[in-house]
Amino acid sequence: MTVVDSLRRLSVLAHQEMVEAVEGVSEGQSWAVLPNNGPDYLHSDGSIHAIALHVATCKVMYASAGFKGTEIRWRDLAEKVDGFEPSWQRAVEYLHEAQRYWLESWSDLEDDGLQREIQHPQGAMLPAIEVISLMIRHDSYHAGQIAVLRYGVAETDLHPPSAAEDIRVHCADSVSW
Repeated sequence: MTVVDSLRRLSVLAHQEMVEAVEGVSEGQSWAVLPNNGPDYLHSDGSIHAIALHVATCKVMYASAGFKGTEIRWRDLAEKVDGFEPSWQRAVEYLHEAQRYWLESWSDLEDDGLQREIQHPQGAMLPAIEVISLMIRHDSYHAGQIAVLRYGVAETDLHPPSAAEDIRVHCADSVSW
């Protein structure tokens, strides 16, 4: 098995952790948030819904910037998310779409290309192996967040803040805007 084959397998497993974390979450539970009692920006409003959209949009952007010549930009993703927010079912579908795009974006990568510098969505150049590793850890990290939130939040009928607007606020100054 090649290193790239191992990375693909790890990427599939990390995505499966995310799928298992969101399985059974209702729309009302996906919208709920814990009180923000800390100074940290969580890259979302802290709802399961927003975390899932954060994971999906980041995965698409890292794939696009790093392996597809930035064919998709942050502003495109904000517009896409605008089109289906606050649907939880559509957010879960988007997680799967993002995973397919992610894996396809580096499907022709071979071991000898793992040290090739590729663009990070913020403009930095990093070895492909670092970007792939980062996205694997990203899925696992946020799957853990969701697993904890499932036990800490109750259903709500209040729509969460717009994740598309969050993208606009926090990514508009990116070279990949």
